[in-house]
Amino acid sequence: MLKVAVLGLGARGKNYGTHLAKTDGVQIVSVCDKYQVKIDKVKTAWGVPDKACFTDEKEFFAQGKVADLMVIATQDRDHYGHAMQALDLGYNLLLEKPVSPEIAECLAIEKKAREKGLKVLVCHVLRYASYYRRIKELLASGVLGDIMLIKHDENIAYWHFAHSYVRGNWRREDETSPMLLAKCCHDLDLLFWFTGSKCKSVSCLGGLYHFNAEHAPEGAADNCFDCKYNKTCIYDCRYQYVGRNKGPFKGIHKFLWGTYAFSTSRKKKDILNALQNDPRGKLWSRCVYKCDNNVADLQTLQMEMENGTQIVMTANAFNEHDHRHTEIRGTKGELYADDMGSVIKLKLFDKCTKRIVVNIIPVIKGHYGGDEGIIKAAVGLLKGLDDKEGRYTWIKDTVESHRIATAAELSRHQGGRRVDMSEIPDIQE
Repeated sequence: MLKVAVLGLGARGKNYGTHLAKTDGVQIVSVCDKYQVKIDKVKTAWGVPDKACFTDEKEFFAQGKVADLMVIATQDRDHYGHAMQALDLGYNLLLEKPVSPEIAECLAIEKKAREKGLKVLVCHVLRYASYYRRIKELLASGVLGDIMLIKHDENIAYWHFAHSYVRGNWRREDETSPMLLAKCCHDLDLLFWFTGSKCKSVSCLGGLYHFNAEHAPEGAADNCFDCKYNKTCIYDCRYQYVGRNKGPFKGIHKFLWGTYAFSTSRKKKDILNALQNDPRGKLWSRCVYKCDNNVADLQTLQMEMENGTQIVMTANAFNEHDHRHTEIRGTKGELYADDMGSVIKLKLFDKCTKRIVVNIIPVIKGHYGGDEGIIKAAVGLLKGLDDKEGRYTWIKDTVESHRIATAAELSRHQGGRRVDMSEIPDIQE
């Protein structure tokens, strides 16, 4: 029986824990979260006794090593301290991304895991999704020839961006991570994986252009409940989380999975009560133009990989849907892919366009199957299965995406300067 401890019961920790609890041969033996209500939501379903449930992380770690694997799904800037403590206790780790906004901390975790002979798998779940695996297989087959150019867009839905990066947990760089790392380390990891090459140089432009006081409507209140625009504003918290009964956009938008950030209940009255009266819930009823956010809402990157591939990547908050769009140009053909659908279009220069349909699970069900995939990988590897396909996101692999993000942010804050990757610390074996 493989034993697991889970630290952090936000949306990601709850998701991974639920998959693990449903896996044969796996037992969750301890959990920790600072909110007792989140523990109460899962402990019975996962079969965790009260004595093994903690709201104090010091008490959680004080019990010593009680499992084979620890899932760490806490906030970005807490990962380093939690991971180092867990490694000292001898745990293998399933570590939520990003590893850390500080590249030195990423390197320290990698070094300690290597020295102790422990496994650290980072949750770059898109590598485990059938859609992205199919793209990787096509590239590896050589059907496109040499890969010359990749154009990749991380299109963040306006409602998702407002929830997570304006009102929510990832709104401030100093408290969590830059948006590029928090949201797009997935994308940077995919680009590293697709090309099979480390990055040579990066330049980046971007900033916080829209979600600021300059764009607040005249006379807008500090929160949605008191605002005269709350019947028409697309960012009104009631519209976002419970929908509208009348007026513009009647009943269109219900962002129910987002409510887990501030309400463990999905009942309308409980959601509205949390938004209006709960100190934490009130964060999500603030006017999006009057928050304390400082992360970028638009960025463009230009990368040169060591193998010569050129990459242009964008990340922005101005989209109706969450989706990633990828175009890959090779010497023998082109590939077009968009993960909002399940179709990859392959155009070879000497043949007709081929339409490839990949059966995927919608993103809201777990990153196109990637969430379930990484759990299966973690369990399999700890049971002794080999990494024959070489697609797993070990800490040593994920360092590269974090180095690229570090270089991009350095460039952005210096007006788009081309940053050579030799300026960014790397693994020293």
